[in-house]
Amino acid sequence: MARLPYPDLETIAPERLAILGYPPNRPLNITHIALHMPEKLWRGHIALKQAMTRDTTMDHWLREVLILRVAHNAGCAYELHHHDSISANLGFTPEKQEAIRTRDYDKLTDAERSVAIFTDETCKLSVSDKTLADVRAMFGDALVMEMAAIIASYWGTAMMVAVTGVEPDAEPVKSWAKQEED
Repeated sequence: MARLPYPDLETIAPERLAILGYPPNRPLNITHIALHMPEKLWRGHIALKQAMTRDTTMDHWLREVLILRVAHNAGCAYELHHHDSISANLGFTPEKQEAIRTRDYDKLTDAERSVAIFTDETCKLSVSDKTLADVRAMFGDALVMEMAAIIASYWGTAMMVAVTGVEPDAEPVKSWAKQEED
């Protein structure tokens, strides 16, 4: 059960709701609870969250490896609810998801393994020189910074879930493809 009440959507400014596509789209629980934020902060927050689903240049497959590792590191059932579904719909096998969950990185490709290790170390605020050199060589500086930003964004979501007690949505997101096309 949520530790904060969800704002009544009927009392939210129509401009905010339009940004969310409401109606007809119902906001995800984490997006709904975030409507408590003051206007200027909320606008920046929602712009960042939308950019994280629509505007990243990172390969979608590797992005899901990264997000799953953030969710596991944070122990965030809310993120796992959505990203287990999204990754499965991208083609992740249950075995691949389990390898990511259990840190059985020998079962991952070199790129997946590098992303997973970088994510784990970033979540602990202790990226080694070797790990940084590896991801820089593999992906370049711009993508390393993008990965750090994605990690920070999803870690922030996990923190908001921990504070608010937001429960998983009834239906998990299956794909960001529709949102990315908008």
